[in-house]
Amino acid sequence: MTERTAVLCPDPVRLTNRSDERKQAARAYLGPDPWFPGTRDRAYRGIIDAYHGETGLHMDDVTVDALNTAWREVMTRTQPDEYRDGRLYDKKQPLVLRELAAQRLFQRLHAPVPEVAGVRVDPGEVLVCPYSSTVLLEEAIATIARPGGVLVCPEGYYKSASVHIAKYGLRMVSSRATPDREFKIDPVELARTLEHHAAQGNLCGVMLTLPGNPVVAEYTVAELTEIGRVLVAARVPVICDMSFDLLVDDHLPIAALTVPSPDGPVRLYDRVLSITGNSKAYNAFGPNKIGAACTGNTVWLEEIRARLCVSFQRETTHLARATIEHTGWDQLAHNRSLLRAQVETAGALLAGINDRIGAQVLRPLGSRQGMFMTVEFDTDLLTSAGVRTSPELEDLLLTMAGIDSVALGRTGSHRLGVRLNVAAPRYGAGQEDGAVELLHELFDRMECLLHRLRGGMTYGDALSERRIPAIAS
Repeated sequence: MTERTAVLCPDPVRLTNRSDERKQAARAYLGPDPWFPGTRDRAYRGIIDAYHGETGLHMDDVTVDALNTAWREVMTRTQPDEYRDGRLYDKKQPLVLRELAAQRLFQRLHAPVPEVAGVRVDPGEVLVCPYSSTVLLEEAIATIARPGGVLVCPEGYYKSASVHIAKYGLRMVSSRATPDREFKIDPVELARTLEHHAAQGNLCGVMLTLPGNPVVAEYTVAELTEIGRVLVAARVPVICDMSFDLLVDDHLPIAALTVPSPDGPVRLYDRVLSITGNSKAYNAFGPNKIGAACTGNTVWLEEIRARLCVSFQRETTHLARATIEHTGWDQLAHNRSLLRAQVETAGALLAGINDRIGAQVLRPLGSRQGMFMTVEFDTDLLTSAGVRTSPELEDLLLTMAGIDSVALGRTGSHRLGVRLNVAAPRYGAGQEDGAVELLHELFDRMECLLHRLRGGMTYGDALSERRIPAIAS
């Protein structure tokens, strides 16, 4: 195995926990009403939350009316017979939700692009769970885990994935993404990493994040097919977190492909467990949320089903159904256009900073789709400022610019960069409506910080200025 094969990061769980703990400590030092400088002698109050994953989108009027009706029916106990009659109601796996998941949440698996026939998901190949797709993710991991096992996750996975994986004794290992701005899964690096751990005898499976979080990358059919060939050759279970699928235009789910192999064509749908939910694209919240998973591997599906001990309340089934049934494809497309416009605005603001500084100090990664912008900072600038890792960059942005972000180290990457929620930056929960104005403020704060770094300020100087101790090594 070459040195580039595996990303040798610090323990991912410790890195994630330390990040969360540091943020709490830094906020305590900053106090309840901190001020932060902007350019041209501007001053801003408060910390901008660009960390969390809320979209800031709203349900359309039709869905709101349907959901309000459903709430009234819940409160007055006038739900349909299928919810009130115990003989008709399946508390563990409601058929109506499995059908909706197959038809709506996994709709792109069928004929996603003209050259890919895809698969039509059968409700019998779907599992659902109340509230969160994370429950399904954890139970799927539990079915493949063994002591000392390794789960290979290509660079650029969900910021808290390590915590869920570690619950079952697995260790995360990353294969590097392509080194360019596209930040795609590198099939050569993935194959080498899988071969190495297969030889070590500790390979348990693969977990993909497609479309990406933090970085959305756009793949051709040929590129995904090559990744699929690597997965088939590894002969291990594959979990795909596709929660952002319907937030991205024209996403091609990898499970829709059939790839060639020495033994003949292989449907990836039979090798991959695709997991999603209705919280992002459908703007679901609280008891309206569900998770869903599908695969053609019925044996694996049954193993996960046997572990799912959480049951649906009739109210959750009723509310989730109203949310999914009444959100039309046109509304989903409209939501994507709103997100795309916000990311495009962020891209223009970032380009403006580079133009004014006269150097490419900020480098956006991936496509301009989804809800996040992932930014790699100029390595020479950060090195001269004493910033060696992305957690230190994350800390610098929080303490000196009041920008709460996600260090790329939390996503299995060595790049000096952060993930920013540019779709719905906010001061606090429920305050996403001023996202456009706050986005301008966020990049103005960042530009001011960059000017100070270029002027010679170091990370240590910044912490001393704020009277905040350094991160413990």
